[in-house]
This record gives sequence, structure tokens and C-alpha cells, in this order.
Amino acid sequence: MTSSNSAPKSRFLVLHDYGMGGAWWWVHARSAREILETFAEVEVVISPDVIAQADEDLEQVDIDGSAMPPGLDGLRSKRDAQRGRPGFGALADRDIVHLRRRWDGDGDEPATYLMEVGSDGRRLRR
Repeated sequence: MTSSNSAPKSRFLVLHDYGMGGAWWWVHARSAREILETFAEVEVVISPDVIAQADEDLEQVDIDGSAMPPGLDGLRSKRDAQRGRPGFGALADRDIVHLRRRWDGDGDEPATYLMEVGSDGRRLRR
């Protein structure tokens, strides 16, 4: 990871958006990047308006803690498994990534489409 264990921690608002809703936590970590490297499928919220409206009663989590709350524990395990795969982190620190994807749809011939993905992992264009 990129952070030193002696660096001071700050509080970050973290979201796991699962489509029909989301789970939120306050995570104490040395950087937003450290959070993204530790937990899969999360977003560190940077919008001041959203942060100002966030519930102060959300669960507080220390990134160095051995036990994580339900939901976040599985996302940590998922990231640990991903870390060992070839190419892990190859697209880190890029604002926009363009991907070429194969689609085996209804036609006789497979098709290729292009996809643009933002730094938060969400598809921007296809």
C-alpha cells in the first residue's frame, strides 16, 4: 500500500453502492487511496454537500482494525483476493479508461463495443 502506518488518519465517508441502495461508513484511514486499495467496490465520497448531510451516527471504522462491520468485511476479503491477480492496480490513478469489450449477443457474429469508465469505476459511455 502507498501509505505509511505512521501517517495521521483522517475520517472519510465511504459508500458501497449495490444498485438498489447503499451501505455507508465513516472510515478512519491515512488516505482515500488506502481505502480503495483495502476495500473492493467502494467509493470515497468527496462532495462537501453529501458529507455535510451524512449521518454522524454511521458506524466508525478504523482501517487497521482486525474486525470489520458486516458488509465491509466481505469487501476487504474480496480486495485481498483481487490483489494477487495479474494486472491488479494497472489502471490505478487514471481519470478515464477506455475498454474494448466483446459481446456475444443475439447475432451470428460476436460484436465488439467500446466503453469509457471513470476513476470511480462507473461506466460513463458505451
